[in-house]
Amino acid sequence: MRSLSQLSFYHYQWLTPYQKNRTTLICLHGFTGTLHTFQSVFPKSAPYNVLGIDLPGHGQTPSECLPEVYTMPAVIEEIVQLTAALGLTQFSLLGYSMGARLALALALTYPQKVQQLFLESGSPGLATRIQRQARIQKDHQLAERLLTEPLVQFVNFWENLSLFATQKNLPSPVQTRIRQERLAQNPLGLASSLWYMGTGAQTSFWGRLSELAMVPTNLLVGSEDRKFIGIARQMQAEQSSLHLIIFPKSGHCIHLEQPAAFYTYVTERMEGGRENEN
Repeated sequence: MRSLSQLSFYHYQWLTPYQKNRTTLICLHGFTGTLHTFQSVFPKSAPYNVLGIDLPGHGQTPSECLPEVYTMPAVIEEIVQLTAALGLTQFSLLGYSMGARLALALALTYPQKVQQLFLESGSPGLATRIQRQARIQKDHQLAERLLTEPLVQFVNFWENLSLFATQKNLPSPVQTRIRQERLAQNPLGLASSLWYMGTGAQTSFWGRLSELAMVPTNLLVGSEDRKFIGIARQMQAEQSSLHLIIFPKSGHCIHLEQPAAFYTYVTERMEGGRENEN
């Protein structure tokens, strides 16, 4: 058991003042992000605790780790150990993109711990071995770019993916903050994340979506993100209890593109879930 001064080697931070009698929402960022991506979304006055975690290879969590540390099962176990050390027997989970894949995996592994699940622009992975092999090859090519090019070149490439086209409409200070967050990353950490926890490397969870009947699950997608609207509708077809909401005037990163609407929705669902517990 870790001492209280060594709860986890992950960097984590309470984004709202912690109050023991309140439920907790754990936020998991996307690739090239950090916990600070959620900082401007949740005000200090939020009626629940908000905990952010820097995932392996990102932010202030050490990047010089053994390969197995980056695998999804290992990350799940580390987060569960951290929550236990913090005294959180149950919690809600919000994951964005890569973080959504992780949040889904954690909820399927420990459904008894998850009170509410928010999957923002997420997927259950790739359904077939052929799809996974093709994605592994693509992720390995991206990892090689990270290790052979200046990070700024990779960030320039990443920012210009069609997936993030709507982010060019964000206010200039927000775009600058996102870019600085990406440029502050460790290239080896990002490459390791792609190698061991990329979409191709993870297990497909398409066949397990029926298990989410035990966990209230919200699928959050932006109206301009056609690819992930399609994925969300497929997920809902597999499990009808999944609640799908499409945010107008938003692309892949809803919490930055429509932060007020995003916060309002999450808060309403969090408070509704708390009322159902009483």
